[in-house]
Amino acid sequence: MSVNEQEMEKLKYIWTRTWWTFVILGVITFALGVFALINPQAAATIPIRLLGVFILLDGIFKIITAVIERRYRWGARIVFGLVEMGVGAIVFALSFNITQALLSILVYLIAFGLLLAGAAALVRFVSGRRAWHTLLIGLLEIVFGIALIALTGETAVLFVWVTGIFFLLTGSTLVFVGFRIRQAGRQLKPYISPNVVEGTAVYEDGAPPGTVVKGEVLLLPEETEE
Repeated sequence: MSVNEQEMEKLKYIWTRTWWTFVILGVITFALGVFALINPQAAATIPIRLLGVFILLDGIFKIITAVIERRYRWGARIVFGLVEMGVGAIVFALSFNITQALLSILVYLIAFGLLLAGAAALVRFVSGRRAWHTLLIGLLEIVFGIALIALTGETAVLFVWVTGIFFLLTGSTLVFVGFRIRQAGRQLKPYISPNVVEGTAVYEDGAPPGTVVKGEVLLLPEETEE
């Protein structure tokens, strides 16, 4: 069997380049998870602050392109860019309040969903179409819905903590996968040798006739028609 150089180079690239990207991404994800657990309020505002920075930079870019190009209605584009910069600055400055509002809305939506599901379960039980466990599930859904409304702030922090734990698990998994790829690459190193060229046979003493040997790799050449 002949050696395919292109496939060997692809394997070498995956081994030498891919593993450390998994490790770096895993370390960053793990660090974000730790930050979310230590300071959940600040961690929750990061996406909103990034959104504000993006809107601000987009407004600046619109103003610069409008001044340089000076095409049709470029003055209106400058005004729009200034408005966008203002919106971005407001979003960044009020990131904590916006985050609180968004998390509260999310908690309220989940709570109202539980209340509706619990009420529907009670209706089904009263109508006689469901067993006792339906009543129990409905009551639990109503209790949890009321608890979410009463403890909105604590529930929002809990969401951030759950996200932080998820980031910790994801980061650890990525680091593990990265080092596993590195280990697999080292095991495949004898198979990925730049010295083996397609059509070139390297023989070793004691090997059967017609056997191509390179390091620990034993390759049999393709049969040729006589």
